Amino acid sequence: MHEMWKQLLVESCLKGTLRYPSKYDFSPQTMRHFTGQITQIFPCNTQDLNIDTYSLDTLTVEKITPLQNTSKQIIFYLHGGGFCLGSLKTHRAWLCEMARTTGLTVMSLAYPLTPETPFPELNEAVYNAYKALLASGIQADDVILAGDDAGANLALALSLRLVRQKNTVLPRGLMLLSPFIDLTLTSNSIRYNQKHDALLSIDFLKKAIHYYLQNCDFDPSNPRVSPLFDDLAGLPPLLIQVGSKSMLMDDAKRLKDMAVNAEVDVSYKLYTGMWHNFFMFNAWFDEGKMALDDICYFIQHRLNKTN
Repeated sequence: MHEMWKQLLVESCLKGTLRYPSKYDFSPQTMRHFTGQITQIFPCNTQDLNIDTYSLDTLTVEKITPLQNTSKQIIFYLHGGGFCLGSLKTHRAWLCEMARTTGLTVMSLAYPLTPETPFPELNEAVYNAYKALLASGIQADDVILAGDDAGANLALALSLRLVRQKNTVLPRGLMLLSPFIDLTLTSNSIRYNQKHDALLSIDFLKKAIHYYLQNCDFDPSNPRVSPLFDDLAGLPPLLIQVGSKSMLMDDAKRLKDMAVNAEVDVSYKLYTGMWHNFFMFNAWFDEGKMALDDICYFIQHRLNKTN
């Protein structure tokens, strides 16, 4: 099938099966089941990979290790899903390809979801899991912290908390993919990409924010909630990826500009014609494969350039 027709078909299917239903008042539990089933379309190739699970603090981690892995570096990954969706299962295919392409172990954290565990308890659980990771013997300088969508928010917020602690060794690098980091929804692309993004809807984003901030006194503009508004100085080398059709495109662009102003080492890539979290469709689209290659380049040439 021609690439253009394939893309139009996939976008049409996504709009009908994920974006359109998000306008309705389905419970998070129903949406979790639905997205868990939908993401089974992603081909999950576990060849040459070892997958096992264990606990960090009170949370489960899925460890995906290439059989030929010889590096001590690991990618500690926080999945997306608007804080209320997503799981080890939904992201397994994507993270298997990340492990295979980079040659590194990927550790995917099953953090507690909202509305059952809202802010700030959710963030505290992620922080405690990270501390448990380091307590297990893994060195912070061998950790590449990564996340997509809301997971990118949690990863950035965690990194900034570590910067503020001053006496804590930071992760070696930070990778934020299609980041959801402005919960005030003031990015212009929220409006002009509403019809173009095959995955996200304004209704879903508003529900996600409501679940995340329920029963707390924090405003969406608080830097702990929207880390885009925090002081970014001191962050480790940063990779940002986003699609040009994503409703969150300007979250990523603004983050890049603010990180440059804060003198952070930033690698930024905009993927033309791609929607939110397009990289999870790497089995079918060259842009997804390119995103994986760019992640690999960032790790090999930006993070390890002094080795």
